[in-house]
Amino acid sequence: MPPQHKSALASPRSSGGHLRALDGIRGLAILMVILSHGFESNYDRGNFLVRFVGHVFYDGLFGVDLFFALSGFLITGILVDTIDDPGYFRKFYARRALRIFPLYYGFLFVVLLLTPILHLQWHGMGWLLLAYLQNLRPEQIVTFSPGAGIGLYHFWSLAIEEQFYLVWPAVVFALRNRRTLLWTTLIGSVGSLVLRIVVIMNGDTTRFTHVNTLCRADSLLLGGALALLYRTRYWDRVLRLAPYIFTAAAAVVILSITVVVPQATGHPQAVFLWEEGYRYSFAAIGFTALIAWALRPVSLCRRLFEQSGLRFLGKYSYGIYVLHLPLLLVAGRLRPLLLEYTHSKLLAVVVAGVTGLGLGILAAYLSYNLYEKRFLAMKRNVEYLPRERLVGP
Repeated sequence: MPPQHKSALASPRSSGGHLRALDGIRGLAILMVILSHGFESNYDRGNFLVRFVGHVFYDGLFGVDLFFALSGFLITGILVDTIDDPGYFRKFYARRALRIFPLYYGFLFVVLLLTPILHLQWHGMGWLLLAYLQNLRPEQIVTFSPGAGIGLYHFWSLAIEEQFYLVWPAVVFALRNRRTLLWTTLIGSVGSLVLRIVVIMNGDTTRFTHVNTLCRADSLLLGGALALLYRTRYWDRVLRLAPYIFTAAAAVVILSITVVVPQATGHPQAVFLWEEGYRYSFAAIGFTALIAWALRPVSLCRRLFEQSGLRFLGKYSYGIYVLHLPLLLVAGRLRPLLLEYTHSKLLAVVVAGVTGLGLGILAAYLSYNLYEKRFLAMKRNVEYLPRERLVGP
């Protein structure tokens, strides 16, 4: 690396080989999301175990935060390792487009073609979805469905990731110095929390803080901070602290769900401030620590995330995320039929949910192997130069 790019944080470590445990992390993230969507129901009338499991499944929505932290880690690592590549911007955006656009736009194209047949109502959201700007309408996107059985309300997170991919490469390229980048990620993550608090304290009770990119950037930025630390002499210290940081953050979130929030029902603004303000920060910190813990050599956490089941889900996670919700809504039509014949709401929810999830996983598998792989193969035309040719011996 040329002298002007060095810093006190410089290290020969790079993203080098494939990190198997991160496939498992991605698998956990998508499992959390699909369990939350697949088994959504009112569990309040069930026994303690049913209520507890129901709340655990519901809070699987935090899987999105895990996706954000992992994206920040992986994308920042790619960017800092290839900053001297002559095709830095072109190759990054081409490779991202080949991974993301075919399925996303292919799916939207099919749904748009069905508009006159199914009498779908877009209300202007179609144009925003095509431009990855759907999070500009926070109240609409979190419940958006152009027609029965076609839920697109999970696409808000894709807008945040694309907006991050658009801006972050330029920030990394402009700053270059890894110490400066590290401070930028840390200060920016605090800034996201402050912005959420300011918005809420000014009386906003909408979903703005939930879907706005600046408000949700802390997970992405802390993932980026971890990528920078991964390439420093401080990495061993990070690995030692990771389990304790994750445990502490998880304990705070669990206590808030089970104890604090239920007792604060008479103070709606305080509950909203926690749920839409502080909780995202604890999730960002906890999930970033979990990623580090999963990379700790010879650890139970690493062995867990290197299991084939989670890695399988991780491989097809993007397709599962894009495709699962409409299939879940279709499978959800089984619930009233099952309830009528079995007289068991729990059984109806479980069978319909498992059916929908199975369909989502199957659709993602077929999409990847029959469609997406054709585009992924084109990545060989935009390969980065070998690291040794960028930084010398």
